[in-house]
Amino acid sequence: MTIQNKQQPKQYTSRIIIKSLEGGGKHIFVRCKVGGTKSLMLIDTGCSNTVFDSGSEVFAGIRLHELKGTNKNFSLNAAIDDVKIGKIKDFAIGRFKVNINRGVFISLEQINSLYESMLGQRIIGILGSDFMRKYKAIIDFGKGSMSVEN
Repeated sequence: MTIQNKQQPKQYTSRIIIKSLEGGGKHIFVRCKVGGTKSLMLIDTGCSNTVFDSGSEVFAGIRLHELKGTNKNFSLNAAIDDVKIGKIKDFAIGRFKVNINRGVFISLEQINSLYESMLGQRIIGILGSDFMRKYKAIIDFGKGSMSVEN
């Protein structure tokens, strides 16, 4: 008789930041680290794909490659043609750490111009529903937290 020792998924919880923007509306952010550098990401469950800012200094050491094939357009309310991919080592949200083998990179300059003028901060990316689903994310507004599991 063989007994399999199946590991239980481990859950990690981090604080979220909820900011009110001019004209109404609230945006949700989470602090993260890339290679030990602290950064900020927008959480957008309505965004299908997680994307990272190709212009961020945090990713300066990452070799980016053109995304080849017919499925290269991503949407953030517009078609985006300049899509690149790259591997992100040491991506962390709190104590949750993962390597992202196929990170999607686009320019977030227009979005960052808005956040810099309204909040005084830039983001390095947008956590989309693909990330949220893969890591079984739960956002708890009452506790001001987001939980993920791996």
